[in-house]
Amino acid sequence: MGLQFILGDATTDHAGTMATMVQANLQADSQNQIFYLVPNHIKFEAEVDLLKRLRAQAASVNGVYAQNRVQVLSFSRLAWYFLKNTALYQQPRLDRASNTMLVAKILGESKEELTIYAGEAHNTGFVTQLADQLSELVTGRITAEDLNTTVAALTPGDRHRAKLRDLGIILDHYEAEIGPYATNASLLSGLQQVMRNQDLSHTFIYLNDFNVFSASETGLVETMIETAAEVTVSLVLDKPYPAAPPVAPNLFLPAGRLYHRLYQKAKTMKVPIRLDRFAKPRPLSEGMKHLADWWQTSTNLQSQAPAQTAQNKEVELAVATDPYHELRTVARQIYQAVRQGARYRDFLILARRLDPYAAVIPAIFEEFNIPQFTDLERPMKDHPLVVLIESLFAIQDHDYQYQDVMRLLHTELLLPENMDIAAFRDALDTTDNHLVRTGITGKKRWTQTDPWRYFQRNPNADDSQLDPEADKTAQINAIKTLVADTVPQLLRQWQTAKTGREAAASLYQWLQTTGVIDQLNVWRQTANADGDLSRSQANEQAWDTFTQLLNDYATILGEADFNRDQFRELLAAGFASATYTQIPSTLDSVVISETGLVRLAKAKHVYVIGATNTAMPDVPNDSGVLNSEERQLLAAQLPDDRFLPEQGPTTTLGDPFINYLGFMAASEKLTLSYPMQNTQENSENQASPYFRQLAQALQLTPATWAPAGLGTSLKAVLGSPRAMLSDFVRAAGEAQHQKLPLSRSWQGVLASLKQTTLAPLAQKLAGSLTYQNDPGRLDPTLAVQLYGRDMNVSVSRLETYYRNQFEYFLKYGLLLQPRPEFELSPADTGSLFHAVLDQYLTQLRDAGQTLADVTAADVAAAVPPLVAAITRRPGYEILGSTHRMAYLTSRLSRLLIQVLTNMRQQQRRTGFRPMRTELQFGRIGDTRGLPGLSWPLPHGGRVNVRGKIDRLDVYRESDAQRFMVVDYKSTQHRFDDSDAYYGIALQMLTYVEAMANVPADPPFVPAGALYFHLQDPKFKFSTDLDLDIDRLKAFKYLGFLVAKDGADLAAVDKTISAETGGRSMMVPLGFKKDGAFNYNQSNILTPEDLSAYLLHNQALIIDAASRILAGDIALAPFQYGQESTVISNSDYQSIMLFDPATGFDHYNHVPKLKRKEVLGRVTTDPTQIPHHRQEDSQA
Repeated sequence: MGLQFILGDATTDHAGTMATMVQANLQADSQNQIFYLVPNHIKFEAEVDLLKRLRAQAASVNGVYAQNRVQVLSFSRLAWYFLKNTALYQQPRLDRASNTMLVAKILGESKEELTIYAGEAHNTGFVTQLADQLSELVTGRITAEDLNTTVAALTPGDRHRAKLRDLGIILDHYEAEIGPYATNASLLSGLQQVMRNQDLSHTFIYLNDFNVFSASETGLVETMIETAAEVTVSLVLDKPYPAAPPVAPNLFLPAGRLYHRLYQKAKTMKVPIRLDRFAKPRPLSEGMKHLADWWQTSTNLQSQAPAQTAQNKEVELAVATDPYHELRTVARQIYQAVRQGARYRDFLILARRLDPYAAVIPAIFEEFNIPQFTDLERPMKDHPLVVLIESLFAIQDHDYQYQDVMRLLHTELLLPENMDIAAFRDALDTTDNHLVRTGITGKKRWTQTDPWRYFQRNPNADDSQLDPEADKTAQINAIKTLVADTVPQLLRQWQTAKTGREAAASLYQWLQTTGVIDQLNVWRQTANADGDLSRSQANEQAWDTFTQLLNDYATILGEADFNRDQFRELLAAGFASATYTQIPSTLDSVVISETGLVRLAKAKHVYVIGATNTAMPDVPNDSGVLNSEERQLLAAQLPDDRFLPEQGPTTTLGDPFINYLGFMAASEKLTLSYPMQNTQENSENQASPYFRQLAQALQLTPATWAPAGLGTSLKAVLGSPRAMLSDFVRAAGEAQHQKLPLSRSWQGVLASLKQTTLAPLAQKLAGSLTYQNDPGRLDPTLAVQLYGRDMNVSVSRLETYYRNQFEYFLKYGLLLQPRPEFELSPADTGSLFHAVLDQYLTQLRDAGQTLADVTAADVAAAVPPLVAAITRRPGYEILGSTHRMAYLTSRLSRLLIQVLTNMRQQQRRTGFRPMRTELQFGRIGDTRGLPGLSWPLPHGGRVNVRGKIDRLDVYRESDAQRFMVVDYKSTQHRFDDSDAYYGIALQMLTYVEAMANVPADPPFVPAGALYFHLQDPKFKFSTDLDLDIDRLKAFKYLGFLVAKDGADLAAVDKTISAETGGRSMMVPLGFKKDGAFNYNQSNILTPEDLSAYLLHNQALIIDAASRILAGDIALAPFQYGQESTVISNSDYQSIMLFDPATGFDHYNHVPKLKRKEVLGRVTTDPTQIPHHRQEDSQA
């Protein structure tokens, strides 16, 4: 027996001293056995390090060294070593997930006994926290009796009594339940028993890199001291504390307290305590020695001489703009150092918290081609298997909601038979679009026996036309069948499951029969074939974690009544705490870690990043079931061998020590930095007090780490070709912004990059710097291939061209369409209005009637059935999807009744009657109507114009059929002469020309072109309200009429005339007392005016077609004055990226013209196309 301490601060080589002692033990007696114990996460490193040191001390043959009497282990592996063949070690392991399940079971069974925690059994977040607390209590050797004693010591009204009482009850049940399981505490306790009963007279135990022990670990170490030949404990400690523990402030507070505890215990057990040994100093630079001295004296609040380190180059401070550029600068410095002979393993990057950097670490180190190992646990919660299981529960919770079903399918673990992955992805994309457009949701729709039909708007036809597509219909039904044949089966089994075991078994069997397990195996094999062991192991570990969770659930809650919500939450909690085991891909890599993790002090250069005032010192955490105050109440009632780790404000006393160990991991150089910007919270960071104190004490001026710019020297940014390319783009962009020339050195960088494999990317990025948002021109040959030599177009398309040529190209050349969504758009309601009006007026015409012949009651009865029939058509599914939509449908019916009732009133005041509705001219899709308009183009080919007139009203005279074109609009429209002149309002004039060209006897003669506003007007009640008159005024037609005098328009509104005078309440027409038109009340074009307008309209159509086929696709949206909605109303904003503020985007800026100006221009030369000039709208 014997206890030996090895002391020394962080500037000494503890491992070297221990290796010497180990070598002496091995040489002293061939029976001696060595157990070298270290924290679990550095076991591999420590083993390699110790064997290297032993090899150096031994006379190894050819540098080969082998040793079977030395075991480098953690406490958990030591338990395995001694207990692996015992019954205790064969017991099922109680890990965090199964522990949570066990506590949920206890809470459910003991709720009658509890007060505060009675209803928390299904609150998985709390149950997980409580399970962790119970595990900590057991590891701290604290029993239910200890909690009861603490409660008894409290006064009756104490606010902590009820909570601690409940915790005591739960812990009592917990102690009984964990008997059949192996826990960390039970294994360490079993290990104690084994060590007491074994002959350890030739066993030497070394403990290195520990500064604190749990109560269970302390008990084990005390047993070792009592039974082993000798126990050697190495502590980072400046001096021994045999009589009393150190008091704060003291840098070595944690290690000093451990020394005192073990010393006193050995003394009580009458174990010989050897004379303390002090580790030898390790090789350190002068700057690191100065840093260690200063840190120790300043933490201990000791007086110290002024630092003589004005020129200290081994300690550096830096301030970065943000976390990204901070870490990028570190990577660049490492890259440069390695190019000068350093090794990657010489560098260690530490942060108190790595969260702000986690997302950018892989990208930055890949950019510099630096191998790195981030020593952080990688969570498993985003693995596709986890997502699939979560989605199954969500589908049941939300009744097959779009997001949940698609999330399940996008895992690509559930696949149809005989469909490869590429075909599946394509089918899934099609289904995704179909679901978004149709709003299909609910189990009823997914499991219906009738197949779905895929419809898509035909971009070459009317906007309202839907085309069925057979191949896409097959795709969406393959996905529908996949879901319907698999998911409902499992969800039904969950609904009928009586016990937890039934539910768990059904889930496992479902994964097996649906091929999910097979697909996971395929992924693993593919990853192995690709040499990607990390990806292969991730799939294996995810499956192993799931099966373990399922086994634990079946074991612990298998016989309990099945609670589906609890099942889901326990699986979710298990996955939330699960992480992938990670292994460094190479020994020569940069290690990135957190300062709270112990590391071997073997790096030459340590970078400590993120040194902000909220991270260093760390903000103490006082969350958890037991807070710091309750821990102190408990500690007051406990003997020395039972305790919990510190929590809350007192933990800050150990913060300097944690950072000290991190800093002193470096042997040559330390760089401390922080980012000024907190990108996570969009706020500004402040430097850590440690940072400020170091700057003052060591007389250091922090460097500034900023992004590369024009003034940055090439030497400073020297990095990998990919990194240099990023820096070049940033510097060149700055030069362009400041309108300065790019230096020769940066031009040289680009030239060099163009000689590497990055040449295509470098060329593309360099070109982006001189980018002008100019689409250029299409090759005319390509334009003809896109549109055809003979152009077949609608009027609305040509209006689009005059509004924005580039949008025309995107929409009708490339046929890009915005993703249709499940919504009631103005286009949908407009289509429904058109369809109902067309059907009803056609019915009346076929019956030899007009609206003037029916009653208001007839109208009200006819409309709802027509609306109901149309809502059942493809494309109108939304109208029957929800109660809200059913209400909107009824409102649409009321609106149509309102519209038709008004039309009925209008027809009673006019001699014009609807002759046709939805009257088509030209070819639309596969249907033909009246002859279309067609003109030859200057360079060959023709332009053929098609369209559909909503309503044609005719008044038959002996020598003419006077007609008015009526166009329905969902918003109020007027005929704008200026718009017509510039080509953005071609519709009405084109419709008039199409009808005027129809051969008839007597001939068709234009009487006007009118807009009818489809609306549901609201009327303010008053005593003199005349609903019929007010409705007429509200629905008044707007547009223009054609006449040389009042006689031509006598039939338009029979309630007024040139002789009697007056103003029409239904059309833009009014007469003065002398019989002349009142132009303040009228919108009249003479037949000569109309002819000039029609000739100009024809010239615009020919010009647009010619320019389209010539390849004109300029991005120059139409604009009057300083305002334009062409871009803001476009579906293609994200493609056009039009922004006049850039200086290279310009509007087609034109003056707004009055009718007199337009007539002056078109009568002079109707074929003259308006001059288009581009200028910045801001100018």
